[in-house]
Amino acid sequence: MALQDILGIGKVLPIDKLIDIMSTSVGRLSKSYFDKKDSDTKAYEIKKLAEARAEEMKIMSKAIKENYLLTGGIGYSDEKISIESPKELPVKSESNEIIEIPSQNLNERTQNRLDFQQNRKQLNLESVTAYAADELKNEPPIADEPLNEDWTTRFFNIAEDISNEEMQVLWGRILAGEIKSPKSYSLRTLELLKNLSKDEAECFMKFCQAKVNSGNTYFIHNNDNGKLIETEFGITFNDRLLMTELGLISSENNLEFSYRPTLQSKVTIVMNYGKKGIVLYRGENVPKQAISVLLFTKTGIELSRLIEQKSNQNYIETICSSFNHDNVKIEFGDLLKHDNGQLMLLNKQEFVKK
Repeated sequence: MALQDILGIGKVLPIDKLIDIMSTSVGRLSKSYFDKKDSDTKAYEIKKLAEARAEEMKIMSKAIKENYLLTGGIGYSDEKISIESPKELPVKSESNEIIEIPSQNLNERTQNRLDFQQNRKQLNLESVTAYAADELKNEPPIADEPLNEDWTTRFFNIAEDISNEEMQVLWGRILAGEIKSPKSYSLRTLELLKNLSKDEAECFMKFCQAKVNSGNTYFIHNNDNGKLIETEFGITFNDRLLMTELGLISSENNLEFSYRPTLQSKVTIVMNYGKKGIVLYRGENVPKQAISVLLFTKTGIELSRLIEQKSNQNYIETICSSFNHDNVKIEFGDLLKHDNGQLMLLNKQEFVKK
């Protein structure tokens, strides 16, 4: 990848990485690159430039969307938007009768249809990449690790047929996530999301609101066979069947998630719930503690990263209550992760069983 080394330390801005990918896979929206004039480039200057670039891409994409049906086509000329093949409007006579205009021949109609289809695909691609740019505009420099070419090809082949705006947002987040951390989304996940309907996606979002992870295990608390998650998140039994059928939630029943007995040792365990954290300080001689769960599959885990979670206090307290023990101190609060991977609990509260 031929990107500038912006900071002189082997890293690039994610927004530039996106544009470089677009120039070879989609078509250029913006040609300009960050110019490194000296090694003392300030962080806030980089941030402002990245924001401006992301906004430029988004504005251009929006302009295309709003004007396409009126103009019949949008093109680029010298990096500026240009209007192509204006659409002819119906002509009326003085008596207000519509004057018929001779129809185009078959070849012209065929070409117009093909042009329309290609323009629509391009509009979809540019909308998806505009959302990706919006996700990346405030991101710090990252290692210049290239994306897999097969992955990129498959992604854009799918994205060109995504017209629904809400789904375009999700695809933009996938592209942004893959740029920041290659191999985050498998080809299998792309194919599943491709075939996911809007209703199915909205159903999956409900499950994501209840997602908790401890280490590499991602689960939904289900000690009461679905009563709590139906009350708090609207997840019905039929929803569970659907997500199992789609391969986003494990089909295995009666799954248990547990922590081993502590014996003579003390263990601190962190559970992540969106931006919240639950910390268990397990003292000596705490027996095995277990809860019943619904498990996310690998594909479900990857797709769940696209969904922003909102915390639910009742859900947090139910999880805490499940691990209540005389030798276990439980706290919850805002979870902050430092660049070095260290976790810190802010605005914390100690759980006290009522």
